[in-house]
Amino acid sequence: MFPWSIRPTFQIQLSTPREDAIVRFEVAMLQQTPANLFLTYGEYAEFHLEDELHRFWSPHLSIYFLPGSSDSHCELFGRFAPRPNIWTLVWIFYLAFFCCIFFASIFGGSQWMIGHFPWGLAIAAATMVLYLGLFIASQIGQSLCHDQMELLRNRLEDVLFQAGLEVNKPTP
Repeated sequence: MFPWSIRPTFQIQLSTPREDAIVRFEVAMLQQTPANLFLTYGEYAEFHLEDELHRFWSPHLSIYFLPGSSDSHCELFGRFAPRPNIWTLVWIFYLAFFCCIFFASIFGGSQWMIGHFPWGLAIAAATMVLYLGLFIASQIGQSLCHDQMELLRNRLEDVLFQAGLEVNKPTP
């Protein structure tokens, strides 16, 4: 996982054909309890936390089965993310900050080109600080929920084991 990502991701190489892996994984997921914590939709699945474990920054784990390097292999792509309501709010802020930086920079550049004081650039700089603050807050949230990310990853590994899906070990 990249340490500075907004949504930490990982990939697991499986030594099983994709369609077979999906079927076996889905069967193992349907045996998990409680069922509302283990959701599967064909090549896509989600792992959730119990309600009593939820905090503001709690993640969920989404996984996808992707084609592998050959027909006898596939890749499992996993991504941690905040709950959808939190994730939507964060991206609305990122989009608003980006638009503000973009338009304030254009406005400030126009002010500078016509010889006026470029106060628009000050707005762009202040918004960049807010943008950076949101990124730092997301990194703090990830560090606070590291234990929950490990719990979800362990649940994924348990389901892979129950499904009999072998993880390819990279050769040195």
